[in-house]
Amino acid sequence: MDPKKRTNRRDFFQDVSAGAAGMAFAGVLSTLNAAALASPQKPDYYDKMDMSKLGNVVREPNVVEFKPWKSMHASITSPMITAWGAGDIPQSKLAIGFAYITTPESLGGATHTHEDHDQWIFLIGGNGRNFLEFDAEAEMLLGDTVRKVDYSCYFFIPKGTPHCPLVIKRVGKPIVFIDARVNE
Repeated sequence: MDPKKRTNRRDFFQDVSAGAAGMAFAGVLSTLNAAALASPQKPDYYDKMDMSKLGNVVREPNVVEFKPWKSMHASITSPMITAWGAGDIPQSKLAIGFAYITTPESLGGATHTHEDHDQWIFLIGGNGRNFLEFDAEAEMLLGDTVRKVDYSCYFFIPKGTPHCPLVIKRVGKPIVFIDARVNE
């Protein structure tokens, strides 16, 4: 399937890393080379996603009830929620997913690019009182640089930019993970 024509919710969630896949960060860094950065790659978690039991419910025009989705990662134990964009409401262009991260994990699969959309990955404090109270350490390859954070932030990933894996190295308090894109 042409990646520029992906419009259903299964294809959307496969293109985002809210679910994500485990991979050793050091292994990725040791195998990166100029050719890998120059050519788009399919994320390695594509074949692990089971979207057959997920389906938000349109309750009335422009109002959608979230239905939970179970992550494929053992470390993400709370139900995840996702707005499916056009998969929920045909005119909607925002696709966004939310999860709690409570233990270290490698997310997002192998280094890859998205040629048809920008992406935003948010990591914020999830203690329920203060989004800026961030007690964790993470790092992600973005372009040709590994970005290390120990504060609430978001990563902006322009289309065509090599990125991932997102490695959550330490979690002192839960993190709210948000993965978003706008479909054109």
